[in-house]
Amino acid sequence: MKHARPLLLTLTALATAGALASCSSTPEGEGPLQVLAASTPHAEILEWVDENDDTFELDIKVVTGGPEVNAALVDGSAPLNFFQHEPYLLDWQEQTGQTGVEVLAPIHIEPMSLYSARYGDLADIPEGSTITLPRSASNFARGLLLLQDHGVITLDTDADPAAISQITVESVADNPRNLDLVPIEDDLAARSLDDSSVAAAVISSNFALEAGLDPVGGALITEDAEGNPYANILVASAGAVDDERVAALTGAITSAATADWIRERFGSAVVPVTDSGAISG
Repeated sequence: MKHARPLLLTLTALATAGALASCSSTPEGEGPLQVLAASTPHAEILEWVDENDDTFELDIKVVTGGPEVNAALVDGSAPLNFFQHEPYLLDWQEQTGQTGVEVLAPIHIEPMSLYSARYGDLADIPEGSTITLPRSASNFARGLLLLQDHGVITLDTDADPAAISQITVESVADNPRNLDLVPIEDDLAARSLDDSSVAAAVISSNFALEAGLDPVGGALITEDAEGNPYANILVASAGAVDDERVAALTGAITSAATADWIRERFGSAVVPVTDSGAISG
């Protein structure tokens, strides 16, 4: 079998760094409530909630994701973030030893899919082809599990959402098509499809939507939303948990009205947790 090799694509984190540098936490209960959020669908969901609820005002800072967005909650730069699933957060906590953040609620599932700009069917991908997967430990494991679920590879371990990063390329026990499984920065996975050496890419729906891909009809294979453990979560710093504005936002973003809007806006590309039986906590 082939193991992962570096791909000549690197993360450009200037947008995230700039957003975080401009952040300053607001005193509890006063003024707009700041949230660091990925652009699609997270910031869009927050914008809709903000426009339709008068009990709070949001200051939404769009970020590209990454460990620094969680670090901002710990160091007091921001009270809330909305960009990740719980296995990603657990992996960050394990790697950094950081505490001081709390999961408020699971909101939605973004099914992860395999896309190709060159092939119309999974069976058409030639032996020895390169497939890119998100580099972050939890999402790389998630990509491997997607490939296993569709018979592309076989892993030697079972999935444990609380220890998902233990599944690595070394866990691939059988790779009958000798595919080259290449980690790439999560937010560059969609862009890797422009590389003629890449046959297909595993991409989360948020980045697929941002890139103009169709998570519903344009993917070769897709995760099942039913029982999916990768619910995207609203996360608070320890100091923000008791803020009345945070409680109001949590209630609004988990409401039936918000779930209805998510279904109408995104279809099956973004699934409210009420529709998925998602595992969280």
